[in-house]
Amino acid sequence: MTLHSLRERALLIAPIRLVLGVVWLVVARAAGAAAGPALIAFVVGNFGIVFLAFADPRARFAHGEVDPLPAPAGVRLAPWWQQALAAMIPSTIGVSVLAAIAAFVSPTLTALLGGVCAGLGVAALLTLPSIDRALLYDPRRQIVYRR
Repeated sequence: MTLHSLRERALLIAPIRLVLGVVWLVVARAAGAAAGPALIAFVVGNFGIVFLAFADPRARFAHGEVDPLPAPAGVRLAPWWQQALAAMIPSTIGVSVLAAIAAFVSPTLTALLGGVCAGLGVAALLTLPSIDRALLYDPRRQIVYRR
């Protein structure tokens, strides 16, 4: 059985989301969004998603609200690239696809979605200290284990 480290996933996905967020802000400006509205949209998206991320019930394991199962014998940790890729699905990839489409329709919306992406990265960084290093996650079954 291959599991993911919840802490390592957060460490891996945070910089990816932050960089993508800035990339979408740059794309928004290149697509014609005015600097002021683009920056305001980016900040609103960023702060809005950070607020919502902390209200997300899926984050309950980070605060001790889920009793993890003991990890089965013989489990192995997924490679870093596999953990990062799995952490991007669906939120990071979904937001990025929407941002790419919005660049043709509403560049300011692209900046907002860039802020959302960056905000997901900020939320991952902010939750990092509360994630127990012993927690492992099975993304297929959505089960949390403790080493």
